[in-house]
Amino acid sequence: MTRRYNLFFSLLIFSTLVFSSCSEKNKRIIIWTDCSEFAQYIEIFNKTQSKSKAVLVYKDNPSLSLPPAKDELPPDIVIGSWLRTSNTSKQFKSLDYLFDRKNLTSTVFYPQLLNAGKVKQTQCLIPVSFNLPAVIFSTKNKDYITDNYTLSIEQIRSIGSSYNQKDKKGLFTRIGFAPLNNNDFLYLAVKLNNTNFKEENSKITFNEKKLEDQISYLKDWVVTENSSPSEEQDFCYKYLFMPEYRQITSDRTLLSYTTSSELFTMMKNQNTDMDYRWICKDNFIPIEDSFRMLGIYKNAKNQVGATEFITWFFQAESQKAIIEKKALLRLDIEQFGIANGFSSLRSVNQNVLTTYYTQMFSNMPPSQMLKVPTELPARWENYKTSVVEAYIKNKLTADKEENIIPYSEFEKDWRRKLFD
Repeated sequence: MTRRYNLFFSLLIFSTLVFSSCSEKNKRIIIWTDCSEFAQYIEIFNKTQSKSKAVLVYKDNPSLSLPPAKDELPPDIVIGSWLRTSNTSKQFKSLDYLFDRKNLTSTVFYPQLLNAGKVKQTQCLIPVSFNLPAVIFSTKNKDYITDNYTLSIEQIRSIGSSYNQKDKKGLFTRIGFAPLNNNDFLYLAVKLNNTNFKEENSKITFNEKKLEDQISYLKDWVVTENSSPSEEQDFCYKYLFMPEYRQITSDRTLLSYTTSSELFTMMKNQNTDMDYRWICKDNFIPIEDSFRMLGIYKNAKNQVGATEFITWFFQAESQKAIIEKKALLRLDIEQFGIANGFSSLRSVNQNVLTTYYTQMFSNMPPSQMLKVPTELPARWENYKTSVVEAYIKNKLTADKEENIIPYSEFEKDWRRKLFD
């Protein structure tokens, strides 16, 4: 299926480029994006438009490609994660005119996501898609779950502990939840404690006390509920090496961490009984850091065409056509929703996605509970993995005080590998 999709993607880009170069009447709309799924969106757009035709240029991290190189054709539209940085946001035109002229209506968007695209009250970016953190569990174990919609970190700890079981030799045969099994969960846990990682003056700052407090909480969790870091890790190595859905259906663990894009793709692919709960803190569900946004480049050559594409894309009927086409080609089993996430249009999630992902009916995330992440740098994903998660994991698993590596050392090593 992946091979078929890649072939489809390659042929589409080739044919689009050929068509665009051969037709002088149709002015191209150059779209930079890190989401290859936009290839199929562009195909639908090009079939419905007569004035302009769009062309996709894949960029692994569009934020790092701005401004364009001198010999590079500049984009008209940029779509991707990490566009809200102080440096990158300066690369975009104001989009206020789209709302002033009624091309778009602000009320169709999740308000907090739309506000995240503003710079000094000017709308420079528009949200495209987002994802949320969750835990999955087998429906045969639903009696363990105490809430119908969300679970807090504290509830996950308590419920997980109640599922733990050892054999006569004192070895775990079940661990309800193993924090050390997923580094992304460790990061989420400290993020939910208002650690407030953010970019300030090209530097990453955070609340050190909040970080250390939550690491202490996680350490107490591992030691008190799961005996020790080594025992938990041994259990994970022995039993939790399999995909998340197999972990919970094997009965070795009760809860497994995931995100909405993986969750609904998994449910589409696997013929198994599973349920899920969103992870929350103080009645908020944190949006994943990498949520995608869209903007018009300040030196765009075809702003008229860019306006046409944006106006088309943010119509509920257009996104319905996109999702229908994905379902027809069975591409919805590879990537979830719009741009591999929930759509930024509320009606699309509520009225369209629920038709194809029926598990949403029982637990659609409430708009008022969604919390947008802080502004983070373009290289955040790499930094988070190499520095933040590595530091947390080291502190939790170090058997001696002298084996704990300072945060600053992880950061220095990251910078050395990246820039030296």
